[in-house]
Amino acid sequence: MGKRTLILILVCVFAAFAGDSVPPAPENPPAEEKLPLALVILAYPFTHVVQPVFELLLFPVAKPLDYMIKTGAVGKGVELFSFGKEKNIFIFPTMNLSPGSKNSLGISYRHRNLFFAPDYLSMATNQYANGDWSFTAGYNKHQLFGSKISTGIRFRYDADRDASFTVPDSSTAFSFCDSSFSTEIRFSRQVPYFPFLSFTAQADFRWNRTDIPESISDSIFPADASFNRYSHGIYQDFLYVPISASLTFDNLDAPYMPTRGSRIILNWTYGKVGDYRGHNTDAVLSNRYSHDFQTIDLVAQHYIFLGTSGTRYNFTYEEGEKNRRYYTDFSWGETVRMWKPENIRNTLFQRRVLAFQFRARQLFEMEPGGAPYRAFPSISSRFPLRGYNGSFTDYAIMGISMEYRWPIDRLVDGVVFNEYAVYQRNLLRFETDHLRNSWGFGIRVRRPEMYFFRVQLGFHGFDGINFVMTIAPEFQ
Repeated sequence: MGKRTLILILVCVFAAFAGDSVPPAPENPPAEEKLPLALVILAYPFTHVVQPVFELLLFPVAKPLDYMIKTGAVGKGVELFSFGKEKNIFIFPTMNLSPGSKNSLGISYRHRNLFFAPDYLSMATNQYANGDWSFTAGYNKHQLFGSKISTGIRFRYDADRDASFTVPDSSTAFSFCDSSFSTEIRFSRQVPYFPFLSFTAQADFRWNRTDIPESISDSIFPADASFNRYSHGIYQDFLYVPISASLTFDNLDAPYMPTRGSRIILNWTYGKVGDYRGHNTDAVLSNRYSHDFQTIDLVAQHYIFLGTSGTRYNFTYEEGEKNRRYYTDFSWGETVRMWKPENIRNTLFQRRVLAFQFRARQLFEMEPGGAPYRAFPSISSRFPLRGYNGSFTDYAIMGISMEYRWPIDRLVDGVVFNEYAVYQRNLLRFETDHLRNSWGFGIRVRRPEMYFFRVQLGFHGFDGINFVMTIAPEFQ
């Protein structure tokens, strides 16, 4: 109960970020229109089975939520974490709860319209359980010099003493000390005469600096193995510059709370990699191949709104308060009301979203055996494959995710998800023994134009569980 209460408190406080900065939206117009038969059939198992079951899980935290509301903790959170006349500055703590040394506490600073509106500055630093730390800073400017060009720059530094990389097509992983840093520059522009189509060019300058941890013997990586300390940049220093070009179609109705539309991204990257250097290099073995590589990425997302055309997804202030009372007044003796026809008709069918994503990446080495380990795609909880805490790596990865989302409060969504991913040598050969599945549920805290954080539980089968608490979105 203690952990659930902590999560709930964080949700309530963070949900207050927007505070009074956004005026109440108008009430919903009457919705007389009926849903198309195809959507009714599609939504039936979610609205009649999945959602009621997961809403019952809110019962253990109903009373703490009621206490938070009655004591005014939500309103106080507004004054505590948001600043500025327009409430456009956010300074708030972050945490990541993972097994071992990956537990971290941090602080995040976000500032919209800082210098020249519209722009956005973000900075974050994290301190890990073993003393490691990281720092990230980014600045984005839209409508550069009054044009339709958007630009962004991002810097990241890691001081990580127990980073790891999983060898492709195996469960073997090597650990390394990582003190790498990178700078990213990006330019985007809408394609003329195509309002939903944009082109992006990006260049990254990444200085890879890794070494063998003192607690690890290099003898476990023999020189004749496909991956060893003298190949693929393992334990070595090098500069690599990935240059990317992408084409994006995006007609979503909101960037971080989409309910309708699609986003499709096709990206090509060429990675120019310098020679490996450092005391872990070998004059013959380390640089015997060209290290350059190419990758092709495809991301396709689609959102279906399970509601009539006159219905809006997000809650107003009044509706959010009414919905909170629905949960805080809940008791086990009233569980049947979840399945009452009038509740299903008036609530479940009106504000629900199905979110789909397909994602794939293929790596091509310019000379077989030469690409650095940084270039290899991997599947992890960020792919997403939220039921796993580790990662799976190979030359090609592919995955599909489906989410069912519904509003719990004005800034909070409930989420139920199911996803599959596969890692293999190439995308044209499907290897069933490398297929992984995870499913789970949780909440996401967001505004239409800004994402705050998510708390989710992921399972793989009924054997493993992974707790995810992060400020990174699933896939929007």
